[in-house]
Amino acid sequence: MKRFSIFLFVLQVAASMLAQSESVLKEKNILNHMDVGVNVGTLGIGIDVAVPVGDYVRIRAGYNYMPRFNFDADFNVETRSGGVGKLLEKVGKIDEKLSEFGIDLNKPGFEEYKAMFDKFSKIEAKDYVTLGMKPTLHQFKFMVDVLPFKNKHWSFTAGFYAGPATAAEAVSLDKESLLLEAINAYNGIYAEYPRSGINGTYLHQIGKAADDPFYKYGLAGFSLGTFKDGDKAMMVPGADNKARSEMRVSKVRPYLGFGYNTHLSKDKRWKLNVDAGIMFLCGAPSIYADNVYKFDASPTEEGYYVSGIGVDSYDKYYGEIIRNDYDGVREIYIDCSDVRNHVDLVRDLQDVPGKAGDIIDVVSKVKVYPNLSVGVSYRIF
Repeated sequence: MKRFSIFLFVLQVAASMLAQSESVLKEKNILNHMDVGVNVGTLGIGIDVAVPVGDYVRIRAGYNYMPRFNFDADFNVETRSGGVGKLLEKVGKIDEKLSEFGIDLNKPGFEEYKAMFDKFSKIEAKDYVTLGMKPTLHQFKFMVDVLPFKNKHWSFTAGFYAGPATAAEAVSLDKESLLLEAINAYNGIYAEYPRSGINGTYLHQIGKAADDPFYKYGLAGFSLGTFKDGDKAMMVPGADNKARSEMRVSKVRPYLGFGYNTHLSKDKRWKLNVDAGIMFLCGAPSIYADNVYKFDASPTEEGYYVSGIGVDSYDKYYGEIIRNDYDGVREIYIDCSDVRNHVDLVRDLQDVPGKAGDIIDVVSKVKVYPNLSVGVSYRIF
């Protein structure tokens, strides 16, 4: 009975302290009400919760989501002699030239060549691929608002957004899969052609250079300019016959801004909220791409390197050149394993041509992202 009396006394004291604390919090305007709001703006669609921590300060926490809208853009697919349109036409008719030299692609052993040539002959001859670009940004936010004026209409805000680093991506459309699959097939055969030709036949070596697409055009893909050391960069489709890249930013993004708030109802439970400010990206975004070949474009001792054609002292064709040293002996060879992944088009490359270059020029200058949003909130207690 004595223990029970002590327990009741402790509960009474605790209840009294809690009541006093609630009274103090209410008197000091600390956590004594909560507003729940929704908003829409340049950072997407958002929801947040706000509570006061004094007469002139409130804290907000919430989440913003950018709708996944798509916009399409065409990007050139090239070879060292221009677009792939002419390459498609040449490859689609190469079986006719080979037949002049007794090579019948319908015979066993030529299935891979036959399938590729047939595929190219059925594809629209064009020099571009359409990529669908879309934002993927979604992030949490934590904000501290200072309301220095008595009417509490104006506020000044500091805080941060945090979320996944990937802010946008570009992926080739499904309708381009057949073309990109054919380009992958062509590149795979091209890697072997300079070594062994087609059954030992090289059209360019028998006076048919104009009809030899491998000799004239070389690797096909997206030209990305050069690496900082001067080597050429060429992106090819991935194993899934897709071309893709992604834009990444810092996972934590500081924010500074100001806002205006006013009541929408007589009971002051509904409010209109307008916010404007700047989200800092902590440096320019990165644009990453995979499946990027790196070609040595400097002169060689054994011969010369001109527009991607390697020739030794015996006039033997080597195709795109990647050069290595083995025990002081320099060797020229084709190496389709030297593919770089996670190449940053903004920081690793230079002189990127075409529309990709235009996008990179813009992205490299973007260090902040503006916010302008309008929302409504409701005081739930």
